[in-house]
Order: sequence, then structure tokens, then C-alpha cells
Amino acid sequence: MASDLDGDLGVDVLIIGGGIQGLYLARALHKQYSVCILSDPHAPSETLDSPGYFSAGYNGNDVARIQPARRAAGYWRLWAESNGVPHHESAPYYVMPDDEEGTRTRLWSDATLKATAVADVPPIFGRGTLIGQNAYLAENDVVMNPTDVVAKLREGLEEHIIQGEVRKFGIITDKAVDFVEVETMDGRFVPITPRFLLLAANVGNGSLLQKLVATFKDRGKRKEAVDTMRGCQAVRRRTTVVARGDLPLVAGHFGGLDITAHYEGTGTYVWLISPPIDDGQTVLGPEEVRFSPKLDHDVVSRTVDQLFQVAPQLKDRAPSLEWGAYVARKTEHPMMATPDTSKIAQPAPARLETLDMEGFIAAWPSHLSYAMIVGDVVAEKVQNALGPAGDFTDGPQLSDFASVPEEQVARWEKSSFEWHRWPDFQTLMGIHD
Repeated sequence: MASDLDGDLGVDVLIIGGGIQGLYLARALHKQYSVCILSDPHAPSETLDSPGYFSAGYNGNDVARIQPARRAAGYWRLWAESNGVPHHESAPYYVMPDDEEGTRTRLWSDATLKATAVADVPPIFGRGTLIGQNAYLAENDVVMNPTDVVAKLREGLEEHIIQGEVRKFGIITDKAVDFVEVETMDGRFVPITPRFLLLAANVGNGSLLQKLVATFKDRGKRKEAVDTMRGCQAVRRRTTVVARGDLPLVAGHFGGLDITAHYEGTGTYVWLISPPIDDGQTVLGPEEVRFSPKLDHDVVSRTVDQLFQVAPQLKDRAPSLEWGAYVARKTEHPMMATPDTSKIAQPAPARLETLDMEGFIAAWPSHLSYAMIVGDVVAEKVQNALGPAGDFTDGPQLSDFASVPEEQVARWEKSSFEWHRWPDFQTLMGIHD
């Protein structure tokens, strides 16, 4: 075991979380301040479980929230084009029945959300239940592989990343976090003293807050903070069926299913197919991120049946494809935890929590596209609070903890991801012919 260094590691900003939100914040701040990113390799990344669909709010039901989502998606498109990040050149589809078209297109028009009606759905959906439905191109939506996004955001920040786990938050008074004790991957216990602490671990934020509020000394504030922690986030579970093989590059909303395709190379594409989220599976507050939610085989079977209804050609191709499934988690504003989300405007607003502490913000971009807006807002708050950068030349330096960050890949790209041939997948999930 490596020995601990003498003294605390002092930094202007400590960001806990190495996903899109944490890395975006680091990019916004690292040129002005000393920034340390703490990434826990044991905790699954919500970012890399995402299909990488940066939605502009076509599924929304409130103009006031569609408009910022539209702007956010536009910023990501510009970012992708400016940084050479691969993204779908063709716009995703939004296909819906007649009884939905009038209301939805009015929302799009009121929010100045561009959509173009098209005569046909992609050929892969021929002979399916989408024939005759209303098809539009969701021209403001952006699709990027989350691995590409993370890799570009992390480019040049490698020396700012420490791999490790938060063991303890240290406070002298309940007004600020004085230090964060971290256990690094090589077994060192390192106290980090940040001038500003940002929690940007998405689903992991709840557990981090749970650890933090337990240290409050004032009983009244501790009780209030515990109540806040218990309702700080809504963690939603979404089953994702994955198919890999000779498939077309498509994305969008098709007959109640969200489908996102990514190119894997050598003519192979991966389809990520997700049914609507079951609100009964939503969990409020802290979530143990080290354990994956249980995969419901019945949900997988129903999703595949629905997929074959909208795309009968896939049923014919199924034996030539590889199949898999997993449950992805995402955080949303706690208001999304209501059983009847039809009355809730989507995408729900992002959440920023300070617990009435100085130099502290926990941030949740409850809509993937909002990560950039949240990052810009939080970065401005940090700059206003800190002023000039601090001088930490006397103590330990980030370079003392340098390590090559582990490669981050999307769930379905990992070598450990379990792929099945079609007959085995049928048997495992109880899918009938």
C-alpha cells in the first residue's frame, strides 16, 4: 500500500463525478482555477448508460420547458460540429398516431421547435404498425455516442483526474465543507481541501449527500438536510433492449418506443430500444449505484414484441443479430416522481442544491441536453464566489496522484456486456415466436 502524502491537497474546485456534467464543469473552470475531478471507477456512470440522445423536447408537454431544451440541443449540435465529434447527420424521427398529431405539432410550433413532415418512415419499418401514422423529422434533436462525448470533454483534463472514492466529508461548522477524505485506487487516504465543492455524480449525488448531511452538528439543520436529501432526486429506471448486426442507422420515437442506433464499425450498428419508463419503478433520494437494478424479463419480452410489430423485418432478421438487455438509470427532478406524469411538464427542470452552505453546489441535469446549461450556470456561480485563483504551490500537487484514467465506454460497448444469439435470448427472456 502506498504511503499517504504529508498535508492536504488544496484546490480551488473539487468536482465529484466524471461523467458529462462533471467534465463539462471542469472544462468551463480549469483554465481559471485549479480543478480536481474525482472519478469513482467502481460506480457505474449514468452518462455511459445513456443512449446519447440529446433531445430538444419533442416529447414535452409545456412550451416554457421545450424552449430551453431546444436551445440546449442546439448548443450540443454546434459543440459537436465545432469539435469534430461524430453525430447523426440525418435528423431523428418522431412518429405518432392521428389523435396525437394536432396537440403535439401545436406545442412544437408554439415553442419554435422545428419539425418537418415526411411521407414515409424508414424502410426497416415497412409493413409495420407505423404505416399510415404521422411521421416528422425532429430536426433539433442530436444523437451522439456518449463515449465520444465523454472522450472529447475529457481531452486535456487527464492530469486533473483522481480515481478514488469519497470516504468522509469533514466540516468544522455546518456552513461549509472543510475537507473531503478520498481513498485513491492505490490505497492512499488523501484529504482534499477545496475552496468550492461540486457534486456532479448524477445518480450518485444522493448517496454523497447522505454521507454529507450525517456530519452536520446542529440537530435542526441536520433534520432539515436529511429531509432534503431524501427528496433530492428521482431515480428512474428504463429497460433497454440492445440488438447488434446488419441494421440501419436510425433514431427517434417510433410507436411508443425510443430507438437510437450507433455505428460500431465494419458495417455493424447497435440499436438501443427502450419502452416508456414505468413510473412505479421510480425511487426518491439516495440510490446504491454499485448494484444494477434487476432486469425484468417480462418487460424485455413485451418490448421485443412491440418492436416486431413496428418493424416486422426485424423479426425476420432476428436470428442473424446479437441481442442483450439492461436497465439504465437516470436522475430527474423529484417532481417527476409523481405517479401521474401526464400533468408534469417535460423535460423537468434541473436541480441545484446548496444545503445553505458556502462553496457548495450539488447539480442534477435532469434532462441530458441540460448538462451544458447547468454547467454554464454553475460555473458562473463558482466564479462569482471564488474571485481570483488560490495559491496551492506549498502543499501536495495533483501531479502527485497522477494515474492514467480508465477507458470509459458505453454499457453496450464493454467487453463484459453479455450478448446472446437469438435462440438463447428467446429462451432467457421468455420470448415466443
